[in-house]
Amino acid sequence: MTQKTIAKLAVLSEDERTRLLAESREKLQRDIFARERAAEEKGIEKGIEQGRIEERLAFARKLLEDSRTIDEIMRYTSLSRAKIQSLLH
Repeated sequence: MTQKTIAKLAVLSEDERTRLLAESREKLQRDIFARERAAEEKGIEKGIEQGRIEERLAFARKLLEDSRTIDEIMRYTSLSRAKIQSLLH
């Protein structure tokens, strides 16, 4: 091989490494973005669910104020007996 051929192979080899490195960085960035997006979506879902629970608890408190029975409140809110009883204290 001539010096010129060896130099050309070195450049091509370096370009391949550079391309692979760039692809690896891009994949890492996509993976990080996907994980962040999934975590954000999970947080939103958790917040929505927490809001629903708080709404049911508020409704249960109103039913207790109206002297409804625990069994009725359980039926209307789907809350457990223990959860409703905890609102009494």
